[in-house]
Amino acid sequence: MTDHANLYAQHVSEKMRRFQAILAATGFDEIVIAAGDSKIQFADDSAYPFIPNPYFREWVPLGKRTGSYLQISANSDTPRLFLLCVEDIWHTAPQGLPPGFERGLEVVEYASIPELKKQLGSREGGTALISEVNSLGISNDVWNPKSVTDQIDYQRLGKTAYEQECVREANRLAVPAHLAARDAFMAGASELEIAAAYLRACNCSENEMPYGIIAGVNEHAAVLHHHNLDKQPRSPRSFLIDAGVAVHGYASDITRTYAYDSGSDFAAMIKAMDVRQLELVAGGGIGKSPVDLHVLSHHKAAEVLRLFDIISVSAEEAFACDITATFYPHGLGHQLGCNVHDKGGNLANAQGDLLPPPAKYPKLRNAAPMVANQIHTVEPGLYFIPALLNKLRQSEHATKINWTRVDEFIPFGGIRIEDNIVVHADGSLENLTRDAFRGSK
Repeated sequence: MTDHANLYAQHVSEKMRRFQAILAATGFDEIVIAAGDSKIQFADDSAYPFIPNPYFREWVPLGKRTGSYLQISANSDTPRLFLLCVEDIWHTAPQGLPPGFERGLEVVEYASIPELKKQLGSREGGTALISEVNSLGISNDVWNPKSVTDQIDYQRLGKTAYEQECVREANRLAVPAHLAARDAFMAGASELEIAAAYLRACNCSENEMPYGIIAGVNEHAAVLHHHNLDKQPRSPRSFLIDAGVAVHGYASDITRTYAYDSGSDFAAMIKAMDVRQLELVAGGGIGKSPVDLHVLSHHKAAEVLRLFDIISVSAEEAFACDITATFYPHGLGHQLGCNVHDKGGNLANAQGDLLPPPAKYPKLRNAAPMVANQIHTVEPGLYFIPALLNKLRQSEHATKINWTRVDEFIPFGGIRIEDNIVVHADGSLENLTRDAFRGSK
């Protein structure tokens, strides 16, 4: 098995190189990144689940250690990790670094913010603080300065070998949980029971999920972010699950769709979408345009609509008339990393200039050409969403739709298939998700 500790040491060295270039470009002496603190619920004495700042997660695999800070300095090759250490008899002992991960860091314990500020010892204006709140009380001009966060977001386009391995492992851990969820659906479980089966299989709590589990049975598969899970079983027809796992703060993001009756037209539609999803995966690569791939995905969706007699016109005409947007209302994919929807996909350069959004798809998360070592998702979909279908029924294109067929598919909700892809420097594509599913057999 790959040695995560050795990869992490290489990761820290590479990140130091990148961040020292950011310091040189922006003129700061140091960047200090706060993990964040726990938040108490309004009018209560209970805390919300803690989630560290993603800028911190990019560096340090401590998902439960509040009050931590990382200092990256222009005059040091070693980042300093400040860990809050105070006597606390009420809570479990604070989380520590995985074995071997401390090698690339200088670990310093501190007991209070005033003590921390003395140890940082930075000149006023020389520190860029990346934090949800201005916990160090420095000038607001250097708290989350855009010149720095744009540079950080831009460098995230290319993932280190450690980051790639984290997402690879997150796929390996998620696949058995996906299969357990599928089996629970086939056994007639409720949506909540299916989610519980997923959590058991990956040995995680709900708060450890990189995002809320989407588990939609039947019509609920048409709800793109279905989190309000039914507690009562339903007569099963279809099932869509979108769920991942986090490894050292890096996420997998996987979606699969299943038909209860393997001989149904809906099962055949899933297979047709699966073929086209793999064609879209193969269309990626260094320099390829995510916008062009998104347009291609609409053509692929139109092919499936025509294949199953849902539209009475050609796939080309259906796309030209924007009929596909009714059945496929989201983007093809996004970058993946310490943010599930990772940063930088619409940046033209490190200075923060944005690429112009495509006129037809202004909300796409990715417009920048693909680069070496990028990790992204490919997740085309085809849904039967009543609210969107009702608008189409009332439009000038209503006669181009076979509404009898539409009504047959509405009870199945919809289809989404999502894989996680690495674009390697040699031009090859690694499908982390398909590899993990093959490895689980």
